[in-house]
Amino acid sequence: MKYISPRPMLALLLLIFANLACYVPSQIVKGDITCKHVAYNPLSGGHLYSCTCPLDTSNMTFSEIYAKDLNTITDQEVKNRACSNYSANTESNESQPTEAPTEEPAATEPPADPAPLKPFLTEEFTTCDNAAGYVNFTIVEDAPAYDPATFKVTFNGYPVSCEPSANNPSVFTCKYPPASYAPPAGVQVFIGEELVNEFDFNGGAICDPASQPNNPDPDPTEDPNNPAAPTEDPGGSG
Repeated sequence: MKYISPRPMLALLLLIFANLACYVPSQIVKGDITCKHVAYNPLSGGHLYSCTCPLDTSNMTFSEIYAKDLNTITDQEVKNRACSNYSANTESNESQPTEAPTEEPAATEPPADPAPLKPFLTEEFTTCDNAAGYVNFTIVEDAPAYDPATFKVTFNGYPVSCEPSANNPSVFTCKYPPASYAPPAGVQVFIGEELVNEFDFNGGAICDPASQPNNPDPDPTEDPNNPAAPTEDPGGSG
């Protein structure tokens, strides 16, 4: 019987084991995680795999694990390591409020100051009577509308009673205040809080009743304190 040496067989077996030892899988599956071979570092841990977190659909979260560790840790431990940064990144993105685009506010012009009111009186008078205690001032043609609720007239700072004449809408009749404030007086006319007239009314002798024939007004307004009584028919009736 011919003798066969075991050395060739032994060499063949050693070659097969060497090939198996050199075989490196391109990927290793651990549960629902696929780890892909990315590098070989003989001075550190050997073959290095990149394990991607399955929770991150953008595949941006992963962990690099050496093959020697992949073969010893559980699938859940691989997943925990691969997804260790996923929760932190998600919370950071959600915690940052999204600012809604803001429109530039339209430029607004400051409100214009209202135009000052026009004077109400011409600062001239038509008739005055020191005995009866009144004066008729002339109203400006385009004067502001008269409203007793907003008008105030003062003689020497004392409020006086004034109103347009019922017989002549161009005349503003004012009664004299008490003697200590009577003319000569500084006259002020207010509409609301706005001063529209300020002038001097001296009165004096020109307002004595005897001076009335020199009155420049041919049709003086009747005395507001003593309106004229109706006259009798001189010819009688019948």
